[in-house]
Amino acid sequence: MDRRPAPRRNENARRMGVLLAGGVIGAMAGVGAAYLLLQARESRRHDTDADLPILSSGSAVKLGVLLFGLFRQINDIAHGR
Repeated sequence: MDRRPAPRRNENARRMGVLLAGGVIGAMAGVGAAYLLLQARESRRHDTDADLPILSSGSAVKLGVLLFGLFRQINDIAHGR
């Protein structure tokens, strides 16, 4: 049984603010990344006239590993490691 005291109202507001800020920053980063991918695709399309995929499977795996590493670093910073 967990005997920690219930979070206070001010602490809940702070948590919501952190979650909201993280969500906004993440959304802006996602839109920026999508824009860069589309720009790269457009420039490649003009060079080859082929309808190329935005990401190859190898690039998608590399991106996934990179994001996993980023989340791990954020977790390490949060825990003071």
